[in-house]
Amino acid sequence: MKRIARVITLMVIGLLINSVYGQVGVKAVLGVSSLLAKNNDVNFSQELFDAGFSFHVGAGFEIYFSDLISLEPGLLLTQRAYSIDANQLISNSLTSLEVPVNVKVYALDLGDVGRLYGLGGSYIGYTFSAREDGQKLDVGNKSTDDIKPLDIGLNFGAGIQFFEALNVDVSASIGMANLSNIRTNGAKIKTRVVRLSVTYQF
Repeated sequence: MKRIARVITLMVIGLLINSVYGQVGVKAVLGVSSLLAKNNDVNFSQELFDAGFSFHVGAGFEIYFSDLISLEPGLLLTQRAYSIDANQLISNSLTSLEVPVNVKVYALDLGDVGRLYGLGGSYIGYTFSAREDGQKLDVGNKSTDDIKPLDIGLNFGAGIQFFEALNVDVSASIGMANLSNIRTNGAKIKTRVVRLSVTYQF
């Protein structure tokens, strides 16, 4: 019985592999980033934090399950910037490797021009560098570190695929992980990004 189950499983996997096809794409992304920073008493992001520019470069692989639905995992080098206005302007940045995984649903055919799609999914990111006014911050999980490295969140957006090769979309990423190492008074730091992505697929 187990042998039959294995054979059926292998057949299903083989049929899935043969029924899907994909395209590799290179990505360039420009966005606006900010932080949600607060504790039980004060929402610092409303009083002190200003949004900054972010950029993302990398690649993705779009796997088509049908003409309407695809899955797109990717790998991005990401830098998020923001500033703190505390009597003087302090610039900050986080540099990360990010792995987004999005489902794309092609909702409207625009004829020879292209197709309109919606996207949604999640990402996991690892911050390997953080700076404040050019000075390096400590990244780690110890209470003495300035910020935690691991970030996870949700993605959603919409875009247009032109000529089956050029994808242009607007999306938002909402960080769900608390990046603060402060363990008192409900301290929270979470990332927020709105971005314009251009992907050229081969």
